[in-house]
Amino acid sequence: MIVSKYILDVLKLLLDGDENGKAAKLQIPFLSDAEYEYTNGGGVFVSFLHLEEIFEHKLTKDDLVLNGVTIVSPELKIGADATVFLRDGIVDRLEIWSFDGNYPDHDLINYTLKQVWHDSSGSVIEASE
Repeated sequence: MIVSKYILDVLKLLLDGDENGKAAKLQIPFLSDAEYEYTNGGGVFVSFLHLEEIFEHKLTKDDLVLNGVTIVSPELKIGADATVFLRDGIVDRLEIWSFDGNYPDHDLINYTLKQVWHDSSGSVIEASE
């Protein structure tokens, strides 16, 4: 189970796009946010562990990169974006990168996430404490 609401929200929006993204979205209940690697203020890499049941939802396309979600927060001067990487048809890691190279070393609590890829629905998720 993904413990971080922020990371879960990012994944939900990233995997709500094309056919591959929507198929990969079925993997979310079988993911756990295992490791967070903060990169000297530039962003964060999140690695996932997988329950065995995830392989029932493995994509036929091996390696995919899906992006197109922007992040706005009072903690970010000019925002960030998010990219999810699938390896061997399974969600493998998430990268969040600050546009100005300054990213906090913790989960964001107050944020607005928005889909920005061409032909997206423009869905938005907002969270505040």
